[in-house]
Amino acid sequence: MRVFATLPQEDLRKVGTAAKAIEADGYDGVVAMENKHDPFLALAVVRAHNERRFSVPWTPPAPRMREYIQVLRAIWRCWKTGEEPGFEGEHYRFTLMTPNFAPEPITALPPAVMIAAVGPAMLRVAAKECDGVKLHGFCTRKYLTDEIMPRIGAGLAKAGRKRAQYEISGGGFLATGPDNQAVARRFEWVRQRVAFYGSTPAYYPVLAVHGLEDLGHKLNALTRQGRWNDMAKEVPDDVAHLFAAVGRHDQIVAAIDDRIGGLVDALTLRADGAGEVPPDLVQDIRRLPCAFQGFARQD
Repeated sequence: MRVFATLPQEDLRKVGTAAKAIEADGYDGVVAMENKHDPFLALAVVRAHNERRFSVPWTPPAPRMREYIQVLRAIWRCWKTGEEPGFEGEHYRFTLMTPNFAPEPITALPPAVMIAAVGPAMLRVAAKECDGVKLHGFCTRKYLTDEIMPRIGAGLAKAGRKRAQYEISGGGFLATGPDNQAVARRFEWVRQRVAFYGSTPAYYPVLAVHGLEDLGHKLNALTRQGRWNDMAKEVPDDVAHLFAAVGRHDQIVAAIDDRIGGLVDALTLRADGAGEVPPDLVQDIRRLPCAFQGFARQD
């Protein structure tokens, strides 16, 4: 299993030092989050964020994302081979590339393309168009086994692709620490995350497989009332446990294996930027088996 670490968000001046420490601890890579100090512009797929945060029209996200990936690959082909640009879709158009803006031909294989996916439509896009999928932390094992894996499997089969060349990353939170007190503190962070994401209608399908739609509606009502600090109180322990691997450092590898072993190929740690596990434990997690063997991309 590949293991990634998140870079700090609260102060971007800490990124360089953190990246060096992450490399020294033996992680496979880093993840830059799209939250407070975001140098990237994410393609928003939540209607309220499109309309009320970014001031742009909202359209169904899955068709738009499918075209975005297709036009991205068309741009890369144009730059690599000199192929005449001719992509015309419903949302995106790429029919012009002048020499002044074309880089030198790229000799390497194109980068792997992975998208985040929660609902059925975006999971189908991820399986058919992408080299892998980034599952949300708001994910339970039942949702993973009953909803995600069948859709990914069906999409790969339809596209004639192999699971061993497709990376599935994420799929839950982590609550660990050297002792029970540290685990309990981290578990409260998980409860807050479950409350926050559970309030968003786009994530209701995850709650639905557990018959928890009413919880989602209650949490959503609290956001409309501006009662953000009251939301976590509505998430019982047993519900929060559905979304996380929980245990002390001496227990967490078994907890991760029990929850996502053999299903997920990569995991992100250090979700709070504080260093969740020591280096030797990172290596123990990396030894967990996974199906992914490497990307197979065409030249």
